[in-house]
Amino acid sequence: GKDARLCHHGLEAFGVPNVVRRVVHENAKEYHSMVAGCPRLNINDLIMSLREQVLEEAMLIRFLKWWPKFCRIDNGVERFGIRLKEAVRYQTNSENASPKKQTEKEEEPEVVQVNRLESILYYTDRKFPDGLPLPETTFSPSLQKRIGQRTLENNFYRDWWSVLPFEIWTSFIVYHSCMTKGLYPENTIRRMSIVAISKHFDSLERKGRYLELLAPIKDSPFLPCDTDGTDSNTTTALKCPSELYLASSDLSAFEGCGDFHKVAKSLTKEGVSEEFLLAMGVRKTISMDFLFGHLDTLKWNENPKPLINYLLNADLSRQDLLKLRSTCYLPAENDRSSLYAPSDLYLKNDELKIFPFVKFLQWNSSEGMPSAHREFLIKLGLRVDPPLSSIMTFMERESSKTAEARDHETHGAALRYLTSRLGPSGLYESDFKHYRHFKFLPCIRQDLETGEVVNEMQSPSACYYNPSCLVMGFSVLDPTLDQIQIANRTKCEKDPPTQILLKRLMQLVSISQAKIQYLENKAGNISDERKKLNSTILTLFEQAFLYLSTRASDFDTRSVSAMSKIPFIPCKTRGQLVFYLPSQVFFKKSSSTSENGDTSLAESLFQEIEYNAFLSIAGVKLEPSLTELFELMLKKPDEVLDCLGEPKYKQLLRKIAADPPFKHVSKDIRTCPFLLGYLVMDEELESDGKTSATEQKAQFVLARAEDIFIVDNSFLRRQFSMLVSPMEQQLEEFYNLIGSKYVSQVVKKEFQVEGRAQRNTPLSISFAERIEERAPLLLSSSISSRPLISNASKVLNKQYLEIVQVDDIKAKYSFGRNSKLLNVTCCSKKSGQNMVLCITENFDWFDVGTAIGALILERCQLEDAFFLSSLLEASLDTLRSRGFPVDRILRPVAPPPPPPPPPPRPQPPKPQPVEAKPNHSISSNTSSMNGSTEPVKPNSTNQSKQSGQREGDENGGAGFEQILSQMFPHFPPDAIRELLGPNPSKDKAREVANQLASGNFQNETQNNIGIEAAGGDQNGSPKPQKDIESTHNPKKEEMKAPKKKPSSSFMGKMLGSFRHQSHSAKPPSSENTRVIHQHAGHAHNSGPDSNKPSSPANDAAHQKSLESILQQSIESSRSVGGAGVSSPETILKSLPQGMELGSDGCEVIPSQHIHPFVGPYGTRKSRNGIRVFTAAQDTSSLVAPQFLSDNFDAVDQFADILEK
Repeated sequence: GKDARLCHHGLEAFGVPNVVRRVVHENAKEYHSMVAGCPRLNINDLIMSLREQVLEEAMLIRFLKWWPKFCRIDNGVERFGIRLKEAVRYQTNSENASPKKQTEKEEEPEVVQVNRLESILYYTDRKFPDGLPLPETTFSPSLQKRIGQRTLENNFYRDWWSVLPFEIWTSFIVYHSCMTKGLYPENTIRRMSIVAISKHFDSLERKGRYLELLAPIKDSPFLPCDTDGTDSNTTTALKCPSELYLASSDLSAFEGCGDFHKVAKSLTKEGVSEEFLLAMGVRKTISMDFLFGHLDTLKWNENPKPLINYLLNADLSRQDLLKLRSTCYLPAENDRSSLYAPSDLYLKNDELKIFPFVKFLQWNSSEGMPSAHREFLIKLGLRVDPPLSSIMTFMERESSKTAEARDHETHGAALRYLTSRLGPSGLYESDFKHYRHFKFLPCIRQDLETGEVVNEMQSPSACYYNPSCLVMGFSVLDPTLDQIQIANRTKCEKDPPTQILLKRLMQLVSISQAKIQYLENKAGNISDERKKLNSTILTLFEQAFLYLSTRASDFDTRSVSAMSKIPFIPCKTRGQLVFYLPSQVFFKKSSSTSENGDTSLAESLFQEIEYNAFLSIAGVKLEPSLTELFELMLKKPDEVLDCLGEPKYKQLLRKIAADPPFKHVSKDIRTCPFLLGYLVMDEELESDGKTSATEQKAQFVLARAEDIFIVDNSFLRRQFSMLVSPMEQQLEEFYNLIGSKYVSQVVKKEFQVEGRAQRNTPLSISFAERIEERAPLLLSSSISSRPLISNASKVLNKQYLEIVQVDDIKAKYSFGRNSKLLNVTCCSKKSGQNMVLCITENFDWFDVGTAIGALILERCQLEDAFFLSSLLEASLDTLRSRGFPVDRILRPVAPPPPPPPPPPRPQPPKPQPVEAKPNHSISSNTSSMNGSTEPVKPNSTNQSKQSGQREGDENGGAGFEQILSQMFPHFPPDAIRELLGPNPSKDKAREVANQLASGNFQNETQNNIGIEAAGGDQNGSPKPQKDIESTHNPKKEEMKAPKKKPSSSFMGKMLGSFRHQSHSAKPPSSENTRVIHQHAGHAHNSGPDSNKPSSPANDAAHQKSLESILQQSIESSRSVGGAGVSSPETILKSLPQGMELGSDGCEVIPSQHIHPFVGPYGTRKSRNGIRVFTAAQDTSSLVAPQFLSDNFDAVDQFADILEK
């Protein structure tokens, strides 16, 4: 069953066990396949079977021919090829063994040689010569022949083996015994191998790699040679290639000098090339060792022409040429003492006679030298031009001599010879860069010590050819020479590099300072010498700066930045020469500039010189910057004040205060005494014995910021002697920034209350009422720009502020160790968590403003105290006449509404033109042309509408009350219901809402509150303080409150949403309803106690109620679909109440069709989520959408504004 295997495409032919015979299987296919379930043979069965057996040669050949056929039938088995090859083992037939091995097999027991197929990697192609030894990894010729070339070349064996490369065979044959041992029986194989290697060598284009493979046999005796001119086996010997000469070499000229062996001529006949033999090391000419060993015998030491002639015709190897270049065998002219190598001699040239180190080759001048001989000698190393090193050594040696001992003519000729061979294509161009430090160029230089011009020799790297740089002591090429030619050829720079210029400038400064110091230390009268030296130094630096200005474009910022910290600019100061930093020197301004502006600051504080481009990039400026002036003030404040004087010093302080030249105030700035402080002395002037005026005299000094104080309270300043800042706002802010404090901060105040402390007196009560009444004004941000403290509103609350009447108050002012005691009428003291405000009987409002300002302001100055006292002292009418928003902030109680006007007389109706459209006409009930109402005779349709409207008004009474209660939660619902009356109409609800919003109503309780606020109690008794009673009358204020039109407020518009809800039982359709967007104006609501400011809690409640109403209106409004909203067209016969604009007319908006605009975002919204609509009379028009698309960025910007 499962152990048996069925035949499958010939797999059974290779010894696989348990295979059902094909005949048996054909007779019982169903049994074997269906019943027994015998599987077919597969490749794994074959691999397992081959691993357990050794194939005979015939079976191997059958297997190799069967495998490609099987792979064509089953394409999937090709991947098992390598595993199959590894499993095959085979044995060769005895007939393939050599005769010697066969003899051994007869005598010895038979030993079977088993080979593995995986060790076979190559096979030979048809071009490979027969009879040559092959590696073990190659099929034997007999087995390869039986297998067949076509089978081995089959594509299915591409991963099994390949054609034997000749390089692989070469690497095998060079180690074979026929090439290494030189055995006679292997002569035939040896010759065949040499011929095969030679032919393959000749066929290659690149022979270097192949010669490396032949390296192991170059020193082996494998080449046959002839000794007597014959080519018989008895006379043939084997020698190394280096010991042989070509068979074609003519060595007759050296007969009698030794034995010469040539390669056997038979090799040439068999196809071995001379190129291959030469590559292997065979010589064409005699060796140089032999030649130089017989120079004396051949007598070539006096006349080199025969030797040169032979060498020219000989085929010399690379080793021969190297030996010819280094051996001394050539004679020199006029020198018979020794021989020289070719590199020591020169071809004869008259230009080289100036050089004593040149030796010419001995050659008969009458015969001349052929060009072939000349080129060959140059190839051997004979020189045409001397080396640059020899020339430079000679010129440096000549340059080191003194001017008297130097041969100027020879030196000049050598310099001309050198420069003629320099340049872009010169002989010495590439090597000359190594000799630029040799001193051989004639130059001139100006001595900085004496000013004389001296001659010297300099190197190309240390001299220049621009005569202008002489002023700075640099060496310049001798003007008598061809400067441009020599400079270009020797790479001599025109001007020194910028770094060297700066270094030389520092040397000039050092030399000049040394001269000045030497002169100062010299005894005696040196005034004349000082003047002469100063003039010389100034002239020298003036010329140096002029030269440096011509090089200004060559300097970079980095190289010049270091100069800004070095004093190198000489200036004459008080008869002495001083070197200054670039930041301490400025350029002189032109006459026109100095006439127009104030240039005294730079002229007085700094040195000035003429404009120079180099000094400009070095840091010298046209005028000092504010930073530099400030640094000078910090460094030398007294000197700056002496030079400028007090007015200009203060002017400089103003400039610094306007734009402070520092990022933060450092400790040096705070502690430096550079600020002007004034000690003010007040003197009373008397006229006719009476005091008439006060004169102020001030003395200024320089002091630190902490020693100077800013006057924010002149009263406190007059009490003590102190240094104060200039009384200018800009300077005061600057002084405060530096560290100066305000006078009010440093003068300490302490209050001492004397006498009785009475509470709830008529004066304290009336004073408390005044504070409570004016508190909103005092705390309003629109009244004063002074910053309030965080809890200012809490401080003035009557729960935390207590008013106490005292007999006397004294204020103690302390400044340092000095103090003064003065009387005041008001002060504040802290009592636990509360504040106590103490006042005297005849208090001063200014003292009150000072005390309250200290409580609610972060810093209270005199003008703040005066302002607060004015708000408290003046009457409301006075404040209102001065422009203070008293009504908006204090919200006084409004007078009662006037009685309603009598009903108008009925008038006959006037006919009105009516233009109606189907399903969209609306008739007007009233006319407002003259402010009176006229009844209009309605038709049946109008009557039904009016009856429906009345019914809606009756049902909407409770709705009006609910809306008004939500809008005004601090009003009692009963009061709102009383104001609305029974069955209120929309106009009545609008009137009540406007009245509640504007505060134009009061009830009995409010009247009582108004009476109490007017200055008396409930019995009508007057207030105890006369001035308070005269300056405040809330009753009067109530009567003067203007009456607002109820039609012009926003409440009628806000009730529009309720009107839509109350007039119809079902929501209106999108086709018949016109959506109107109204923007309500801001109004201030007032409640029962409207004379008091609304608390934050009430404001928050108002805001929450309004947001709730808006939210309900939005939720009750219908959504807009993609089709948009079509507005019905109406005809206005009369304007609604409140829309009259007088002579200006009114704007009538036509009906529109509104459609959602998709926009660039595809969301029908702006960037921040606001819906966008487009409106056009003609819905087919694309003008509006296109305009919106082109300008949608403006829509996004407007949407951002709406969101904010």
